[in-house]
Amino acid sequence: MKRLRIPIWPAVLLLAACTTSTTTTTSTASATTPAVTSPPASSPSQPSGGTIVEKMVATDLDHPATFVIDDTGAIFYGERLTGEIRRIDPKTGKNTSVFTIPDVIGNVTNEQGLVGLTVPPSFPQQPYLYAYATRKVGGTAVDQILKIRMNGDTGTGMQLVLTVQKAGIRHNGGRLLFGPDGMLYVVVGETEQSQLAQDKSVNSGKVLRVTPSGGVPKDNPFKGSLIYSYGHRNSFGLAFDPKTHDLWETENGPECNDELNRIIPGRNYGWGPSENCQGEAPQDTNGDGSRPVLPQLFYPQTIGPTGIDFCDGCHLGTQREGDLFFGAFNTGDIHEVSLNTAHTEAVQDSTPFNHGNLVLSIETGPDGSLYFSDGVGIFKLELKPS
Repeated sequence: MKRLRIPIWPAVLLLAACTTSTTTTTSTASATTPAVTSPPASSPSQPSGGTIVEKMVATDLDHPATFVIDDTGAIFYGERLTGEIRRIDPKTGKNTSVFTIPDVIGNVTNEQGLVGLTVPPSFPQQPYLYAYATRKVGGTAVDQILKIRMNGDTGTGMQLVLTVQKAGIRHNGGRLLFGPDGMLYVVVGETEQSQLAQDKSVNSGKVLRVTPSGGVPKDNPFKGSLIYSYGHRNSFGLAFDPKTHDLWETENGPECNDELNRIIPGRNYGWGPSENCQGEAPQDTNGDGSRPVLPQLFYPQTIGPTGIDFCDGCHLGTQREGDLFFGAFNTGDIHEVSLNTAHTEAVQDSTPFNHGNLVLSIETGPDGSLYFSDGVGIFKLELKPS
């Protein structure tokens, strides 16, 4: 199996030259899982396969580290360094300012800033945007979940949902999304302090499950705690499988052992103070704490896994239905992972498309299409029939 590592956010600026090329590459990743066929096709109206290409949706953007697409196709994206949230109209392409989160901090040499954005399932009936951002509050850098009230296409005010942790320079986390249960899920980095990932008295190095108002759900795996899983290092990707409602996560290792994980409530994923890259992989970075869960896939040459989502009517061919897609910061690849019939195990990894530049977030549009961002643009994956 392979594992990957994602470099720090500064490279978002250093590698910011976007590409609009539709040149593609197809290769098979060197993950050590058995090769099997993808789940049966579920949409016979589309071709079985073809070549994945990209279509530019917007460019000349300012560090669009996070974005979300509502049911109308409107794209809300966040500028990591400025804290500004902007909206791209799906019909006209017009790009307008929505709201600027005050006191956001971050620069091109760290991983702080506006790094997470999502909307509730009934948006805009629930007229809020949710954001994860690093802010200077009372002279201290903190990572916070915030709720921006919307009036039409404009934000009118901001409310604190949760102060997550004292912010680190790196490993802040920030990917957040609503689950099928209506709860808010967020991945939190361990701020480069590996021991915090095993400490269940803090949020660092965890996946959290939070009520929309910032409270603790009564059915969380640890009573009175926001923690959903622990033992995590540095993650930028969470996605729910539309078939099983299981939560999957991408995670960056140190100089070895980047991961793809299926998140089991209450379980430990093994990152902690005894980590190293000199032992037997992946146990050498996944061996701390009680009964650590090993990754579904890991990568000996670090690739920097980032955003993740599933193909559920994604218009990329029936053979890809049900597959999991994630981006790679280091290589610019879009990875495609097929799962077993029960969708409990990853069985094959391939790279059907290379963007030629870093890949950040991956999101699904209202028609199922997959979109991704890089340091300066947002793109849509499309199929060129064979």
